[in-house]
Amino acid sequence: AATEPDWNRQLEFSNPDGSTQTLLLHGTRLPDSTGGGWVVVFDDITRLIAAQRTAAWAEVARRLAHEIKNPLTPIQLSAERLHFKLADRLDDEGRQMLERSTQTIVNQVEAMKNLVNAFRDYARLPAPRLSAIDLNALIGEVLELYESAAAGIRLELAPGLPAVQGDASQIRQVIHNMLQNAQDALAGMDNAEVHVITQREGDRVLLLFRDNGPGFPAEVLAHAFEPYFTTKSRGTGLGLAMVKKIVDEHGGDVRLGNRDGSGAEVRIRLRLAETNGEH
Repeated sequence: AATEPDWNRQLEFSNPDGSTQTLLLHGTRLPDSTGGGWVVVFDDITRLIAAQRTAAWAEVARRLAHEIKNPLTPIQLSAERLHFKLADRLDDEGRQMLERSTQTIVNQVEAMKNLVNAFRDYARLPAPRLSAIDLNALIGEVLELYESAAAGIRLELAPGLPAVQGDASQIRQVIHNMLQNAQDALAGMDNAEVHVITQREGDRVLLLFRDNGPGFPAEVLAHAFEPYFTTKSRGTGLGLAMVKKIVDEHGGDVRLGNRDGSGAEVRIRLRLAETNGEH
């Protein structure tokens, strides 16, 4: 670079918390008449890169959903028709094999349909319709779905919490996804517990999820928000990517981390509603 009058470099490095950061460097040599030297400008383009990647993944999801969905119904109908036409012509052993095989096809087609629908929902996530939301009340609504959950859920909701600016259905989906992820991570553990906290944090409202599970593996911290990245044997890998997309479009931010003791922590910060008179 010393021989170039102007140069550009893009650097990517990992932070201690497992996240990655991308910097764009612009360098310009100063005239010798002014004493020489260099001026180097550092631009943090991490969010820009993430936005471009999200847009690209959304397009992949849209095309994938379109291409896969078309043949699924004919496959399922053909399997059901085979069973209907051939079942009475086979002996007991053959009939049982036919039933097992056709049922496997039907079940797997249904699983593929669910996967395609998840892709479609990610690609077509509508722009949020913003209004003032009582976050504590919304958490209470979602928790009704988890009354029989294996892991206990402990609440620490700040009284008098100011309203947040958001789309109620999308924020509800964020809460549900985070609780579901925590339940999955704690499956089979004794004394499993999820801690949900809300509190005012400057000009934002903090929504915090903590659990006492094994925490996030290093590869999850580095790639968790990438669509279709998952360490689960089942699932689409869209849960945290969907959370990130929704929070970003609400002008908020989300961070993952591991607690000092044990367990995972997800911090989501949302903007205050305009009715609060603050932005």
